[in-house]
Amino acid sequence: MKKLFLFLIALFSLYAATATEQYPDIIEYGKKKYELYVDWGHPSPLQTLYIRTNTESPFKGYSTANYRGHIATWRIRDGKLYLVSVNTQKQYGRTGTYFPSDDNNTDTTAAPGFFAITSLSKTPPESDGAVFADWYSGVLSLGAPITKKNKKSKFKGNRLIYVRKGEVVDDQFLEKKDYERIGNITYKDTSDHKFMDKYRLAYLNQCFLSYYFQSGMNRDKVLFQGHTGRFSSVDFRPIIMSLFNYDPLQFPFNWENFERNGAPVCTWSISGDSLFINSITLMQGLNFDQDNNYKYEVGLDEIFKKERIVGNRVFAFWMSGEHIVEYGEETTNSIGMNEFRLERHQRILLDSGRIVQSVWTPSSFDADTQQAHSIDCDPQNVFRCDHWGVRDRYKDLPEASTLPYWTDGNDALQAWFDGHPLDDPRAQKITFRTVLRFKVNCHGAASEWAIASKGEGLMFELSNKVLEIAKQLPSGWSPATNADGNAVDCWQVLQFSIQDGQLKCSLVKK
Repeated sequence: MKKLFLFLIALFSLYAATATEQYPDIIEYGKKKYELYVDWGHPSPLQTLYIRTNTESPFKGYSTANYRGHIATWRIRDGKLYLVSVNTQKQYGRTGTYFPSDDNNTDTTAAPGFFAITSLSKTPPESDGAVFADWYSGVLSLGAPITKKNKKSKFKGNRLIYVRKGEVVDDQFLEKKDYERIGNITYKDTSDHKFMDKYRLAYLNQCFLSYYFQSGMNRDKVLFQGHTGRFSSVDFRPIIMSLFNYDPLQFPFNWENFERNGAPVCTWSISGDSLFINSITLMQGLNFDQDNNYKYEVGLDEIFKKERIVGNRVFAFWMSGEHIVEYGEETTNSIGMNEFRLERHQRILLDSGRIVQSVWTPSSFDADTQQAHSIDCDPQNVFRCDHWGVRDRYKDLPEASTLPYWTDGNDALQAWFDGHPLDDPRAQKITFRTVLRFKVNCHGAASEWAIASKGEGLMFELSNKVLEIAKQLPSGWSPATNADGNAVDCWQVLQFSIQDGQLKCSLVKK
């Protein structure tokens, strides 16, 4: 018990919010609305849906104060947590996600069904569209009530509500004096049962925060042929959690384990065509300086059956799908912060722990766009064409004297697209247009393809397929030039008219 007290005191004293404060979610509790705390180590309950299902969130951050890209409204009723609505700045992008927009009129507030959000148990939505948030397990921290004028009332304390699989299991209101008492807790306090209920939930909250904070701070190491790499990060998803179906409650050292808990950080190794896990460390604490946090080693035999441990490692039999390993050099920048200088990626495709495909890509490879960024010859002097598809986005860039063109001529470019039609059956018997923008560097390398035109529904989906076809173009561009006739980096536009799946293209000439 003494160790527990000392740890809690240390944990409360460690946390210092050095990151940008995040816009809160909103929660309806009783007859009032409250701010719902969301921050670096405290994801929104909606974020945990995509963590829990190991899927990509459809929302993209539009501010340093809103990295999650949405503001959700929640409701607690009859002991259950519901997602009522989601507010996001809506602009359709390349992958069908919701991107930020400079136009404030494009904000969208809609019921969860608009964003294809359902409960894991497929519980039918409420009459107003609210969805039972059975995916969420964690502590909700309610701040000040929101008044009719949207002004926060004076701080009197905050309410902590522990939710397990969408159902409320504990609810405590903590005032400032409670936190002060926790910071100076003694054995005599254990006789005050009401205070100890608050203490336990406060401690649970700190363990919960620590789990997600450390999950976002650390990368797993990968050992391969004498080199040390690291798994590419996926927000708040420790790699080993795939063994537990991405459900933290199935992990034996989650925040409910008061004796030993933390975010699992692992060391892996690649040997032959197999992936192995070598060690597991629990990271605990809320300090950005990792040297001031806590580390606890976990034996492999505490997770795996002894017969699976061979040579002090375990074959990663549960690991499948594509993963990215980054290789490079750990350096220290001018202000003493650690940095990782990326040199190359290894993209591995796993099937039950066996590597069935391994592809090496350069450091410029973008795992999101599935293409390598061209290296700008002069990042401070990028040019553009005079077309709305580029001009509206890069209005401050100068126009090039001559624009990028297909070296073998427009007929050859069209011939290539003639041989790569849009074979989606939905593209038959319809006609539509789409505009793509891309960058050609001074060496003629094209990259950063994106949809410039707007569209919704079927037109948007088909435009994305046109984009994927265009990204397959082989090398063949001649670069733009400036007024002195020198080759420069330049944004260009490729326009398409699509009829019955046939792509007719045209380049911007000026």
